[in-house]
Amino acid sequence: MRPGRWIDVDRAVLDPTRFFSRPTDVLKVAALSRFQKRRILQSWALDADLIDEAEFENMGGRPDDVSHLRDARLALLKLGG
Repeated sequence: MRPGRWIDVDRAVLDPTRFFSRPTDVLKVAALSRFQKRRILQSWALDADLIDEAEFENMGGRPDDVSHLRDARLALLKLGG
């Protein structure tokens, strides 16, 4: 994401990868509230968990699907309480 770019939070919650390259990038956006960051990261973690589960069950998704589960959970921990 480029600095200063406006973010549609609802769309970012639906597809975080459209706005961010990795979960830690969400933490760097000063224009987002803690609540908004948490919503985006929780969505990212859920999506990543579903991707991991599908791969575990030999149901591969799109070739460009990357889980980022660990990164999303670590970003949530960094965000804190």
